[in-house]
Amino acid sequence: MTSKRSRVAGMTRREALATLGGGAASFGLASTLAAPALASARVLRLGYVSPLTGTMAAFAESDPFMLDKVRAAVAQGLTLNGTTYEVEIAAVDDQSNSDRSATAANQLINGDGIDLMLAQGALTNVPVASQCEVAGVPCITNMDPWQGWMFPLGGTPDTGFEYVNHFFWGIEDIISTFIGMWDGQDTNKKVGTVWSNDPPGLVFGSTDIGFPASLASGGYEITDVGNFQPGADDFSRQIVAFRDAGCEIVTGLFAPPEWALFWRQAQQLGFRPKIATPARALLFPSGIEALGNTGEGMSTEIWWTPSYPYVSTITGRSCAELAADYTATTGRRWTQPIGVIHALWELGLNALKTADDPTDPDSVQAAIRATTMTTVVGNIDWAGSPIRNVAKLKIAGGQWRLQPDGTYDLVVTYNAAAPEVPIQSDFRLGLG
Repeated sequence: MTSKRSRVAGMTRREALATLGGGAASFGLASTLAAPALASARVLRLGYVSPLTGTMAAFAESDPFMLDKVRAAVAQGLTLNGTTYEVEIAAVDDQSNSDRSATAANQLINGDGIDLMLAQGALTNVPVASQCEVAGVPCITNMDPWQGWMFPLGGTPDTGFEYVNHFFWGIEDIISTFIGMWDGQDTNKKVGTVWSNDPPGLVFGSTDIGFPASLASGGYEITDVGNFQPGADDFSRQIVAFRDAGCEIVTGLFAPPEWALFWRQAQQLGFRPKIATPARALLFPSGIEALGNTGEGMSTEIWWTPSYPYVSTITGRSCAELAADYTATTGRRWTQPIGVIHALWELGLNALKTADDPTDPDSVQAAIRATTMTTVVGNIDWAGSPIRNVAKLKIAGGQWRLQPDGTYDLVVTYNAAAPEVPIQSDFRLGLG
């Protein structure tokens, strides 16, 4: 049977590639392509869309570093089933703009003729995956709870999709991790919750699949006074409600600047909970360091740290070596997305390597669906997943600890869902 991508506007796929080659450059996007191969084997083209700039740029901070590593790894091509293919990577910054994500994906598909799309970001994944599903181009995305990817695309866990795939944790995983860290602590189990008024925040706060039902069933009492608009500059209403209700735990979904503002206002208004576990806000060293010495003991979900006991399938280096290389190369401290993005490239290259024909979209998609492999973030398993097109990322929980030099270290304090990740410290109650 002829696949969707075998013909474009009445031409064969190869004819279309010859006619449309070089489209990313003419489109004016931030793409980097290698010179065309002179050998008879066709070039394999990978597209990558991420928020290198804009409001979500922190999640793509490691992209230049990672792209350099991947390009170096494929510089001599990939030899697959006795044929050596040159590999080209077109990387596009969507500027944290969903409309630009869709436009970029369309250009990479129809202009550059990519064989595989990779993308990451809460504002990026859905528009990119939507374009790929329509065009019949295999796609792998991450950096977004799977519910925030699947449901906006119109899929269900039973039916899924033909060509698009995702790996990340789900709302159920972060809920169980947060509750797991809180259970057993000496609190009154009163929780103040505040979620952003955007797709991820609405999922987190959903009464059907979000925090409310799980917290209630766990014996926690919730104070929730509504969602806030992203970029909000005043959280006093929520803070006063939490203070007056006697909440000893606070959680929510914040960008780092939003949480810094929330916490500063909380100090001013006399709200001092025993536990603060905001999602997203404290993934990065810059997010916690913006709080000065008041961030001591704040807790967060953990996607990856240098202490993870895994080795890269691309470089053969450990997680600790990957983080050290990042710091030595960039002069910046490691961040959690380094591991997740590295795993995205591990999975993408593995799909091409294990496909019967890496130039055939159906073959590449079949390889993705059959994947179960250990990456730098642990085992990623599409083959055995009960959620069609989704492979779950295991997460741990941890706390930020203030060091004598004024910096913070993130230590693993909870690993029920990822027992292979070593516990580094007990959870400590109290902040600052």
